[in-house]
Amino acid sequence: MNFATVIERLTAVGVESYHVDYRGGLATYYRTSGPAHAVAMQFTEPPIAEAFAAEGVREAVRGAQEAVVHYPEFVRRTRAAGCVGYDVWIAGRHVVYHGRRGERHVEWFPGAAAPSREPVEVVKQVYSAFGRRDLAAAVALFAPDVQIDQSPEVPWGGHYEGHEGAHEFFARLTRRLDSTLVFERFIDAGEHVVAIARTQGAERAHGRRYDVPVAHVWQVRDGKVARVLFCIDNPTMLAALS
Repeated sequence: MNFATVIERLTAVGVESYHVDYRGGLATYYRTSGPAHAVAMQFTEPPIAEAFAAEGVREAVRGAQEAVVHYPEFVRRTRAAGCVGYDVWIAGRHVVYHGRRGERHVEWFPGAAAPSREPVEVVKQVYSAFGRRDLAAAVALFAPDVQIDQSPEVPWGGHYEGHEGAHEFFARLTRRLDSTLVFERFIDAGEHVVAIARTQGAERAHGRRYDVPVAHVWQVRDGKVARVLFCIDNPTMLAALS
Protein backbone atom coordinates (compact mmCIF):
# COMPACT_ATOMS: atom_id res chain seq x y z
CA MET A 1 0.00 0.00 0.00
CA ASN A 2 1.51 3.32 -1.01
CA PHE A 3 1.45 6.51 1.05
CA ALA A 4 -1.39 8.11 -0.92
CA THR A 5 -3.62 5.07 -0.30
CA VAL A 6 -2.77 5.09 3.42
CA ILE A 7 -3.75 8.76 3.67
CA GLU A 8 -6.95 8.18 1.73
CA ARG A 9 -8.05 5.33 4.02
CA LEU A 10 -7.11 7.13 7.23
CA THR A 11 -9.00 10.22 6.10
CA ALA A 12 -12.06 8.09 5.42
CA VAL A 13 -12.17 6.99 9.08
CA GLY A 14 -11.65 10.49 10.46
CA VAL A 15 -7.91 10.49 11.20
CA GLU A 16 -6.51 14.02 10.93
CA SER A 17 -2.92 13.31 12.02
CA TYR A 18 -0.64 10.59 13.35
CA HIS A 19 2.73 10.32 15.08
CA VAL A 20 5.28 7.55 14.54
CA ASP A 21 7.86 7.16 17.33
CA TYR A 22 10.87 5.09 16.25
CA ARG A 23 12.40 5.08 19.75
CA GLY A 24 9.20 4.15 21.58
CA GLY A 25 7.98 1.68 18.96
CA LEU A 26 4.56 3.26 18.73
CA ALA A 27 2.29 4.80 16.11
CA THR A 28 -0.51 6.99 17.49
CA TYR A 29 -3.47 8.04 15.35
CA TYR A 30 -5.57 11.10 16.21
CA ARG A 31 -9.13 11.49 14.95
CA THR A 32 -11.11 14.70 14.64
CA SER A 33 -13.20 13.40 17.56
CA GLY A 34 -12.96 10.47 19.93
CA PRO A 35 -9.94 8.86 21.58
CA ALA A 36 -6.52 8.40 20.00
CA HIS A 37 -5.59 4.93 18.76
CA ALA A 38 -2.07 3.58 19.46
CA VAL A 39 -0.43 0.67 17.66
CA ALA A 40 2.81 -0.99 18.85
CA MET A 41 5.40 -1.37 16.11
CA GLN A 42 8.82 -3.04 15.84
CA PHE A 43 11.58 -0.57 14.94
CA THR A 44 15.03 -2.05 15.55
CA GLU A 45 17.26 -1.82 12.50
CA PRO A 46 19.42 0.00 11.80
CA PRO A 47 20.27 1.93 14.98
CA ILE A 48 19.14 5.55 14.70
CA ALA A 49 22.10 7.62 13.54
CA GLU A 50 23.42 10.27 15.89
CA ALA A 51 23.48 13.05 13.29
CA PHE A 52 20.34 14.17 11.49
CA ALA A 53 20.69 14.22 7.70
CA ALA A 54 17.77 16.02 6.08
CA GLU A 55 19.00 15.02 2.62
CA GLY A 56 18.82 11.33 3.57
CA VAL A 57 15.25 11.79 4.77
CA ARG A 58 14.39 13.66 1.60
CA GLU A 59 15.75 10.86 -0.59
CA ALA A 60 13.73 8.25 1.33
CA VAL A 61 10.59 10.34 0.87
CA ARG A 62 11.21 10.71 -2.86
CA GLY A 63 11.69 6.96 -3.19
CA ALA A 64 8.41 6.33 -1.36
CA GLN A 65 6.58 8.83 -3.56
CA GLU A 66 7.94 7.09 -6.66
CA ALA A 67 6.89 3.68 -5.26
CA VAL A 68 10.45 2.32 -5.40
CA VAL A 69 10.95 2.46 -1.61
CA HIS A 70 8.40 0.51 0.44
CA TYR A 71 7.72 1.11 4.11
CA PRO A 72 10.27 -1.26 5.74
CA GLU A 73 13.02 0.23 3.58
CA PHE A 74 11.68 3.74 4.24
CA VAL A 75 12.03 3.10 7.99
CA ARG A 76 15.58 1.81 7.55
CA ARG A 77 16.62 4.79 5.45
CA THR A 78 15.11 7.44 7.70
CA ARG A 79 16.57 5.83 10.86
CA ALA A 80 19.96 5.75 9.15
CA ALA A 81 19.47 9.48 8.46
CA GLY A 82 19.06 10.18 12.19
CA CYS A 83 15.27 10.45 12.23
CA VAL A 84 13.71 9.54 15.59
CA GLY A 85 10.13 9.77 14.37
CA TYR A 86 7.72 11.88 12.40
CA ASP A 87 4.33 13.60 12.48
CA VAL A 88 1.93 13.30 9.56
CA TRP A 89 -0.49 16.22 9.44
CA ILE A 90 -3.16 14.98 7.04
CA ALA A 91 -5.29 18.12 7.26
CA GLY A 92 -2.18 20.29 6.87
CA ARG A 93 -0.83 18.10 4.05
CA HIS A 94 2.72 17.83 5.31
CA VAL A 95 5.03 15.61 7.36
CA VAL A 96 7.55 16.79 9.96
CA TYR A 97 10.59 14.55 10.56
CA HIS A 98 12.52 14.94 13.82
CA GLY A 99 16.18 14.48 14.79
CA ARG A 100 17.75 13.72 18.17
CA ARG A 101 18.51 17.35 18.95
CA GLY A 102 15.22 18.82 17.89
CA GLU A 103 16.11 19.20 14.22
CA ARG A 104 13.08 19.34 11.95
CA HIS A 105 12.63 18.63 8.27
CA VAL A 106 9.30 19.35 6.58
CA GLU A 107 8.05 17.50 3.50
CA TRP A 108 4.82 18.58 1.81
CA PHE A 109 2.43 16.12 0.24
CA PRO A 110 2.82 15.87 -3.55
CA GLY A 111 0.90 18.76 -5.07
CA ALA A 112 0.66 20.68 -1.79
CA ALA A 113 2.34 24.07 -1.79
CA ALA A 114 4.37 25.10 1.21
CA PRO A 115 3.24 28.45 2.61
CA SER A 116 5.51 31.28 1.59
CA ARG A 117 7.65 32.84 4.30
CA GLU A 118 8.68 36.46 4.41
CA PRO A 119 12.38 36.91 3.53
CA VAL A 120 13.12 38.70 6.82
CA GLU A 121 11.63 35.75 8.73
CA VAL A 122 13.79 33.28 6.78
CA VAL A 123 16.96 35.28 7.46
CA LYS A 124 16.17 35.55 11.17
CA GLN A 125 15.63 31.77 11.29
CA VAL A 126 19.07 31.26 9.73
CA TYR A 127 20.68 33.50 12.36
CA SER A 128 18.75 31.73 15.12
CA ALA A 129 20.14 28.38 13.96
CA PHE A 130 23.67 29.81 13.86
CA GLY A 131 23.18 31.23 17.34
CA ARG A 132 22.50 27.79 18.77
CA ARG A 133 25.34 26.31 16.66
CA ASP A 134 22.94 24.21 14.58
CA LEU A 135 24.57 24.38 11.16
CA ALA A 136 22.35 21.65 9.70
CA ALA A 137 19.20 23.66 10.48
CA ALA A 138 20.74 26.81 8.99
CA VAL A 139 21.85 25.14 5.76
CA ALA A 140 18.40 23.51 5.42
CA LEU A 141 17.08 27.05 4.81
CA PHE A 142 19.46 27.50 1.85
CA ALA A 143 18.49 26.65 -1.73
CA PRO A 144 20.43 23.68 -3.18
CA ASP A 145 22.26 26.07 -5.54
CA VAL A 146 22.83 28.84 -2.99
CA GLN A 147 25.73 31.20 -3.67
CA ILE A 148 27.84 32.65 -0.85
CA ASP A 149 30.36 35.44 -1.30
CA GLN A 150 32.77 37.28 0.98
CA SER A 151 35.86 39.31 0.20
CA PRO A 152 38.86 37.02 -0.42
CA GLU A 153 40.94 39.43 1.70
CA VAL A 154 39.81 37.55 4.81
CA PRO A 155 41.04 33.94 5.24
CA TRP A 156 37.58 32.37 4.92
CA GLY A 157 36.48 34.61 2.05
CA GLY A 158 35.78 33.63 -1.53
CA HIS A 159 32.90 32.26 -3.58
CA TYR A 160 31.01 29.15 -2.48
CA GLU A 161 28.12 27.31 -4.09
CA GLY A 162 25.53 24.78 -2.92
CA HIS A 163 25.09 23.12 0.46
CA GLU A 164 28.57 21.62 0.26
CA GLY A 165 30.02 25.06 -0.33
CA ALA A 166 28.01 26.47 2.58
CA HIS A 167 29.43 23.84 4.93
CA GLU A 168 32.95 24.60 3.68
CA PHE A 169 32.51 28.35 4.18
CA PHE A 170 31.21 28.07 7.74
CA ALA A 171 33.83 25.45 8.64
CA ARG A 172 36.61 27.80 7.51
CA LEU A 173 35.01 30.71 9.34
CA THR A 174 34.55 28.90 12.65
CA ARG A 175 38.09 27.49 12.55
CA ARG A 176 39.38 31.07 12.71
CA LEU A 177 36.76 32.86 14.83
CA ASP A 178 34.63 32.34 17.92
CA SER A 179 32.03 34.98 17.18
CA THR A 180 28.66 36.33 18.19
CA LEU A 181 26.49 38.69 16.14
CA VAL A 182 24.84 41.68 17.79
CA PHE A 183 22.16 43.04 15.47
CA GLU A 184 21.31 46.69 15.00
CA ARG A 185 18.52 46.36 12.44
CA PHE A 186 17.17 44.45 9.46
CA ILE A 187 16.35 46.29 6.23
CA ASP A 188 13.45 44.72 4.32
CA ALA A 189 13.90 45.30 0.58
CA GLY A 190 11.53 42.74 -0.90
CA GLU A 191 13.36 39.53 -1.72
CA HIS A 192 16.53 41.18 -0.41
CA VAL A 193 17.28 41.62 3.28
CA VAL A 194 20.20 43.58 4.72
CA ALA A 195 21.28 42.73 8.26
CA ILE A 196 23.29 45.46 9.97
CA ALA A 197 25.22 44.13 12.94
CA ARG A 198 28.52 43.84 14.76
CA THR A 199 30.50 40.63 15.00
CA GLN A 200 32.13 40.29 18.39
CA GLY A 201 34.36 37.59 19.81
CA ALA A 202 37.90 36.29 19.65
CA GLU A 203 40.16 34.90 16.96
CA ARG A 204 41.11 31.37 17.90
CA ALA A 205 44.86 31.38 17.19
CA HIS A 206 45.84 33.94 19.87
CA GLY A 207 42.61 34.80 21.65
CA ARG A 208 42.64 38.44 20.50
CA ARG A 209 39.26 40.11 20.93
CA TYR A 210 37.50 42.00 18.14
CA ASP A 211 34.37 44.08 17.60
CA VAL A 212 33.78 44.67 13.89
CA PRO A 213 30.82 46.17 11.99
CA VAL A 214 29.21 43.98 9.31
CA ALA A 215 26.48 44.16 6.69
CA HIS A 216 25.03 40.93 5.31
CA VAL A 217 22.98 41.12 2.11
CA TRP A 218 20.59 38.20 1.66
CA GLN A 219 18.44 37.22 -1.30
CA VAL A 220 15.49 34.92 -0.52
CA ARG A 221 13.34 33.22 -3.15
CA ASP A 222 10.46 30.82 -2.49
CA GLY A 223 11.30 30.68 1.21
CA LYS A 224 14.96 29.67 0.67
CA VAL A 225 18.20 31.66 0.71
CA ALA A 226 19.36 31.96 -2.91
CA ARG A 227 22.38 34.17 -2.31
CA VAL A 228 24.19 35.94 0.51
CA LEU A 229 26.98 38.51 0.45
CA PHE A 230 28.86 38.88 3.75
CA CYS A 231 30.43 42.33 4.01
CA ILE A 232 32.77 43.11 6.91
CA ASP A 233 35.11 45.96 7.87
CA ASN A 234 38.13 44.18 6.39
CA PRO A 235 40.92 46.41 7.80
CA THR A 236 39.59 46.11 11.37
CA MET A 237 39.10 42.35 11.03
CA LEU A 238 42.52 41.79 9.48
CA ALA A 239 44.17 43.83 12.24
CA ALA A 240 42.65 41.48 14.82
CA LEU A 241 43.93 38.45 12.91
CA SER A 242 47.48 39.70 12.42
